[in-house]
Amino acid sequence: MRVLMATWGWRSHFYPLVPLGWALAAAGHQVRVACRPGVVDAVTGAGLTAVPVGVDLDFAAVFSGRIGPVAPRDAGQEGARPAGGRLRPEITPDGGVVRYADAMLDELVAYARAWRPDLVVYEPFNLAAAVTAAALRVPGVRHLWGPDSGSTLDLDVEAVVGPLAARLGVPVERVELDGALTVDPCPTPMQVPLHVPSRPVRFVPYNGVSVVPAWLRDNGGPGGRRRDRVCVTWGTMMDGAELTGFLGAAEVVAALAELDLEVVVALDAAGRARFGEPPPNIRLAASPLALHLVLPTCRALVHQGGAGTTMTAAAAGLPQLVLPQVSDQHFNAARLAATGAGSYLDGATATGPAIRDRTLDLLGSAGWADAARRLSAAVEDRPTPADLVPTLVRLAAGSLHAAPVATPDPVPVRVAVAAPDPVPAPVTVTVTGFPAGTTETTTAEPQGR
Repeated sequence: MRVLMATWGWRSHFYPLVPLGWALAAAGHQVRVACRPGVVDAVTGAGLTAVPVGVDLDFAAVFSGRIGPVAPRDAGQEGARPAGGRLRPEITPDGGVVRYADAMLDELVAYARAWRPDLVVYEPFNLAAAVTAAALRVPGVRHLWGPDSGSTLDLDVEAVVGPLAARLGVPVERVELDGALTVDPCPTPMQVPLHVPSRPVRFVPYNGVSVVPAWLRDNGGPGGRRRDRVCVTWGTMMDGAELTGFLGAAEVVAALAELDLEVVVALDAAGRARFGEPPPNIRLAASPLALHLVLPTCRALVHQGGAGTTMTAAAAGLPQLVLPQVSDQHFNAARLAATGAGSYLDGATATGPAIRDRTLDLLGSAGWADAARRLSAAVEDRPTPADLVPTLVRLAAGSLHAAPVATPDPVPVRVAVAAPDPVPAPVTVTVTGFPAGTTETTTAEPQGR
């Protein structure tokens, strides 16, 4: 089976797809990852084969003025700006999601028509991938990052997706943004009801290439650590995209520095450069530090609320304090709080004293840790990515009609696979593989199915 994964935007969008890519490859299937050129190193660093498509866009520039706290769907009257400076909960035809789709669609479809995948796997809001699956008449598989934040957003399919589909001569009603199947890694207590065909999968943390440093191996030396360890991270997007005007990791660390804690700060090199000389109880990781390596040594995590960060801490069974800033972070924070495994401070409530007090409460009250362990067990209970592979094989073959696995709101899966489009002409593509940096330009001949 040939599986084309497609990712857009930022590398943290891609990371949750990696374990499924590994599982498919280990089962003997061919896997390619189509991505913008700036994400190629992230893909090849994960040991998967990258296909650069489209052009790079400046994430911060594209989403300037369009990224921030999002209002609830029922807030205010239609057309009115929500109160508190929040953004309307919608994806618009002129927004960043559409601009990214526009930048990669043509080359993505050209490669897909040449390579002829049996499935297209993509993350939420990947409009180009959904249109590509429709153009090829193959099943699309939407792989969630965590809680389904797309359920909180409005999207006019005709206005947003219609022009993209029309470029390929595809009827817009054939485009399935949710895919023929949704892969759901979020544990049931933290998920919202899914009103689409779905299958659960275990969240397996992958946070990028990393090395275990000596200080993490020795666990603080012969005498062990004298202080509780708390981790602070600000995610790959908030830190790497250099979004400004929001609460930052430096302010959070300054608030925690006064406590008798060891604070480990996991940031990109650009983020570390914004710190001065830290006090003795603050450790700035000197190299990329994957969260799944450090969190098992910590007692709590303070972060911005990105889906990958939230889910990694959930898998580790760690209490969390979320300080949400933009987009889906408020939604993730609320879903986490509903499980009792974490708390959040929003907007003006996220002051230095409040951050200190809430962190001490996470450390001192047993209820947070108990709920975090239950959430971790719920993550562990789900089928592994390897367990999901036979389901995807049946989906590609058009024979997935089994009763759904229990989800918050399961719906039976019904899939019809139409005949493929006519065989296209050869297309020249550039494929980048592992190890990182190796590229090959070839003329891909169309393959039979």
